[in-house]
Amino acid sequence: MARVIKEEERAVKRNEILDAAQQLVYTKGYELMSVQNVLEALQISKGAFYHYFGSKQALLDGMLERILEQVEQLLQPVIDDPALTALEKLHRYFSTAARWKTTRKSFMLALLKVWYTDPNAIVRQKQQTMMIRRVAPLVTAIIQQGVAEGVFATAYPEDTSEILMRLLAGMGDSWAEILLADPPPPDPLPSMRRLTAAYTEAMERILGVPAGRLKLIDEATLKAWAPVDGS
Repeated sequence: MARVIKEEERAVKRNEILDAAQQLVYTKGYELMSVQNVLEALQISKGAFYHYFGSKQALLDGMLERILEQVEQLLQPVIDDPALTALEKLHRYFSTAARWKTTRKSFMLALLKVWYTDPNAIVRQKQQTMMIRRVAPLVTAIIQQGVAEGVFATAYPEDTSEILMRLLAGMGDSWAEILLADPPPPDPLPSMRRLTAAYTEAMERILGVPAGRLKLIDEATLKAWAPVDGS
């Protein structure tokens, strides 16, 4: 029992360090953040920090790993649901991810303003690579099911899932460019609709499904992310 309690205490302390580091990344940027900043935020010693993380790079890896674990926890139940067809699973995957971000819209918008600055370029690239590596296998399972059901037409499910993940990342970058434009467009909705339609069409062709069968984002979500006059 004592060992279990010790492991729980270790997990709590590790998460406290990750929370502090994540906040610093959001406010300062990864390149400008230092281990000393983390120590000062938590009022802990260097020894205490290095007991959990051997370096600033290890701290970054820990932050990204935790984000990916949260994503997997959201998506795994969708993948494992035997009642859903492959197309339903893909739609559920898209809607689950969109809903998770939309319910945190204010925070996500604040994050984007820092996330797409030069000091965070390294962490952005690293997160994208790790995301593809971890989530692509889940999407592969959906595509394999779709091929077996005769809904998707591809001889390369694993490569196709990686391509889809890269397309989603690209769409996210394009959306961010619109949302962070200075000055903001008077009405970003038409641009966001056009981008979403273009990426949807590309994914439909890659998966070999008829036009109109795939829905990346619904209209309500689009409108939630496209305030008029920057409001």
